[in-house]
Amino acid sequence: MTSTQPRPVDARHARLMTGVALLAAIGTLVIWLTDRQQGLATAWDQWTIPLLSALYFGIGVLHVVKPRCMPWALPPTLIATSVYLLVAIHLAMEGPSLPKLYALTSLAQMIPVFYVIAFVAWPRGGAWISGLTYAGLLAQYLFSLQAPMPTGGWGDIQPLTQKALLASVLIHPACILALSFIVHLRGQLSTSQQEAFKGKERFLAMLSHEIRTPLQAMLGTIDLLALKLNGSAETRALDRLRNSATQLDTHLRDVTEFTRLEDPALRIQADTFDLTQLLNDLRDDWIERAQAKGLTLSIDIAPGDQAALQAVTSDATRVRQIVCNLISNALKYTLVGGVTVHASLSRQPLARGMTIVVEDSGVGIAAQYLETIFQPYVRLEDARALRVDGTGLGLAVVQRLVDHLGGQLHVDSHPDRGSRFTVELPMADNG
Repeated sequence: MTSTQPRPVDARHARLMTGVALLAAIGTLVIWLTDRQQGLATAWDQWTIPLLSALYFGIGVLHVVKPRCMPWALPPTLIATSVYLLVAIHLAMEGPSLPKLYALTSLAQMIPVFYVIAFVAWPRGGAWISGLTYAGLLAQYLFSLQAPMPTGGWGDIQPLTQKALLASVLIHPACILALSFIVHLRGQLSTSQQEAFKGKERFLAMLSHEIRTPLQAMLGTIDLLALKLNGSAETRALDRLRNSATQLDTHLRDVTEFTRLEDPALRIQADTFDLTQLLNDLRDDWIERAQAKGLTLSIDIAPGDQAALQAVTSDATRVRQIVCNLISNALKYTLVGGVTVHASLSRQPLARGMTIVVEDSGVGIAAQYLETIFQPYVRLEDARALRVDGTGLGLAVVQRLVDHLGGQLHVDSHPDRGSRFTVELPMADNG
């Protein structure tokens, strides 16, 4: 049974941006081809629309390949779109005819869509570029009122053209105000979330400090007592006491780390590091615990990807946490056999990434639990039957970390046959 976890809010927003850009590219090209076949495309449309389509297609690709360049790429694209719309409306107002009336009404319908794209793609400048576009539209309407009435058979088209433009002049401010209000509410919500998180973080930090201070004193005292005890019964009792205190300290760390990952302002620190070395270091950290249970722990690097995996770009600390938690979880639920960590490059159509797989021969997970194991504080019945210690936060932390890195997490597991956790992470942009 296989389960795939959804991507995070930030990743969904990135997919939305890519989808909007690609739809804009395809939509403008389809309209251009249709108008061209019917003889409705103007000389201005002949070269500007293909150029705009190419720009939006490039924006969609750039958002996947080089997301940090978006703040510089978006404004010129939106300004170019605004210029095209205003010039096209100006041309449609000259020498009224039925094709130009069609062009004007079509453009009037497209401009609100442009407002939406501007606010979604460029929240800080959406109101600015939309306001300038509307100002240009209003100026053209006022100019049309001063234009002389055409002679000939097209005198009845001029009032229709002006009415179509007047409808846009009256309706568009409501669109801009509504979008501005939505962006403002979103900013307020983000601020409230950050303030609420900071309050919770301060409380947990204080609580953790007040508990850990006497806990560390207890552990130090236990170590001193262990130096003076010789009897096996007393030593076993002291070991149980030390294990309980260590377990409590681990639980506190898990809760603190999980809470820290809820921070909406959490930022990823991308850097280039050696993934192969990182995995080998983790094996050295966990091999003793694996051997104590009679298990094997091995690292498998894809032969053709060894050189590339020595210089990957992501947040090394977060990647280490992900793999560490998965290894810890695998060792807990594996009684015979071992755990293997696989690493390879994941070649995607538009961007490179890395794939890390942690595979074990443990007890496995029943199908009905696959959708819940990544939820916080969830522990399966098998965990209690095996007397496995934990808070139920290990996999929840993994899911949050993968989300923040913009990756995907899959699990394929069968009872009594083991589990296979697959982490797919994109190569971050640190440039």
